[in-house]
Formats: sequence, structure tokens, C-alpha cells
Amino acid sequence: MSLQFNQLDINDSIENIFMPQTRVEVAFNLSDTVPIVLPTHVLSCSYKANRMILYQTHPQILSSFEYMTMDVATLVQKELNRVVRLGLKCRIDKFLNNYPVSEKTRENLLLVEYFPPMRKINLRTTYRLQTSYRFNVQGKIRFGGATYDSKKHFKVQDISVTGIGLSVPKELGEQKNPAMALSVDDNLVIELTLEQVGSKEQPVLLRGGVQITRKVESCNANSGFIGARFIDLTPEDQEKLFQYIHEAQLYEIRNFKR
Repeated sequence: MSLQFNQLDINDSIENIFMPQTRVEVAFNLSDTVPIVLPTHVLSCSYKANRMILYQTHPQILSSFEYMTMDVATLVQKELNRVVRLGLKCRIDKFLNNYPVSEKTRENLLLVEYFPPMRKINLRTTYRLQTSYRFNVQGKIRFGGATYDSKKHFKVQDISVTGIGLSVPKELGEQKNPAMALSVDDNLVIELTLEQVGSKEQPVLLRGGVQITRKVESCNANSGFIGARFIDLTPEDQEKLFQYIHEAQLYEIRNFKR
């Protein structure tokens, strides 16, 4: 995703961005190290009153929940496939529980007051997910006619929305690991499978390019380290990766509070 951004990106009116059925993220305490970000959709808007009704999030926001700041944001695609996330400061005005949205359907909703102007929101923080048994990342790398597999040549140590870190064994049995020959500035094709053990969700599959930006020959007696940045993930794959990492953040938050 291009990092270019200018004022023209937010010249659209709120009415053209935050429309009924728009997918949005509700973000609490953005300045925190790990803000809470929850996806939902817009049900309706009253633009003259600066109000919108959102479907309740999952997990639900409780009336007892305390927060310092709140923003509502959504992704907007611009020219040349650029994607920006625009948002508004807001607050929960009222919890509309068991609210009739049709003759046969009732939903839990949030009445939100928002405060213009729109601005660019950066939810894709530098948070780096350390892989684990529950959030497990497998992958393959292709370079120069060779294929390197995470089951043999490397282990995905961490991943963020901007890049990936690999722990690379120096040797495979009695032979040198050919993956240790990869160098800074090498461009690689990478395929990743993002698994969330214990979830009903299917593994997330990503494919794109990475460029090696850092290499440490010897992190310890047995392994080196390779750091790489993503260079051409599609907007759709960027969003999948963002959601996967966000689910991991929520899992950490829930378990921290137990």
C-alpha cells in the first residue's frame, strides 16, 4: 500500500464515506500501545445531527466499559488502488439494546455522536505479533529457482502489517542451510498460511513479495535472523493480515485481563 497521502484524500463528504451498511472499525484509546479495535457496520446516519447508529460489535461493548478516546474509521480506495483509512472522533451516546430494525428482527445497536472533520486514521500500528501455538504462521519462500519451507529452512518468528521476521537455522543436519545465503535487498516471493488454532475461521492464505531489509548472521549458536518488508500485498491481503493480527491483539487483551 502506498504511504502517499494528501488533503485531497479527505475532501469527500462524510455522507459519501460513512453510509448505511459501510464496514467500519470502532477504535478505543488509539494512543495506547495496543488500542482496542472492533469491526462492525453502519445501520443508519443522521448527518445534520452528527449521529450514526452502529451494530453492536463482537465481542460486545458493555455499558460499563470505560475509555478515554473513541474513533470510527473505514477504508477508502483512491486512485491507482491506493487505500486510506478515514475516521472521525466520536463517543457512544446511547446503547440501543433489542432495537427493532425490521418487523421480525431486533439487534443490539450503538447510537454514536461523531465530531467532524474527518482525518486519516492509522490503525495499522507497528505492533509485531510474536507467533505462537495459537497464532501460527507457516510459509514458503521462492528465490532464484529455489524454494525454502518453514517446516525445514526457517521459522516465522514474528509478523506485522509491514513485514516479517524469520529465524533461520544455520545448519540442517550436517549441511549448511541454503536459506542463510539470502542477502539484504533480495526480493523474494512468499506464501503464508496464517492459522488461529481453536478458531472456527479457515486459515488465511497470503501471497506476495518481500524484500530483505536486515540480516543477522548469528543471533545465537544455532540460528541467524532475516527481516523483510512486504512490497506488493494486495489491499485485500493487507486487510486479511490486519484482521489476523488484530484478533491476536484481542486474544492477548482478553487473557491479560483474566
